[in-house]
Amino acid sequence: MLETVMAFIKSLPAWLGAVAEILVVAIIFMTAITLLGGIWIGFCIARKRMNQIAEIEFFPPKITFKEREKE
Repeated sequence: MLETVMAFIKSLPAWLGAVAEILVVAIIFMTAITLLGGIWIGFCIARKRMNQIAEIEFFPPKITFKEREKE
């Protein structure tokens, strides 16, 4: 799919193609930063209960915690 987008960009006028290439790179970069930030924030939130984690599944994303013992 990226090849198709890049082929379309190459068919545009030079100035518009340069702008479009910069936008595509910026979108990919910001998507990666957002994904890494989300993972980091998720671990920061889960860190408080890290000792209670029983299982972590990545596909589908799910964290299972141990049941709390009632006194």
